[in-house]
Amino acid sequence: MDSRTPVVTTIELTEPERDFLMEVLASAERELIAEISRTDTREYRERLDDRLTLLESVRVRITSGI
Repeated sequence: MDSRTPVVTTIELTEPERDFLMEVLASAERELIAEISRTDTREYRERLDDRLTLLESVRVRITSGI
């Protein structure tokens, strides 16, 4: 399957589970931002930027209820 092909996965979370997941994602986002600021390698920075974009996309989808 092509990695750009959407795969729909639905999970139901309680509010505490959702809040915990958002905390984990926020922590991962902070770590990525710190790692991006420390790296000198352009290619590695680009990969980290891609991961940050993906993480932000997931966070937006969770908070919007999609």
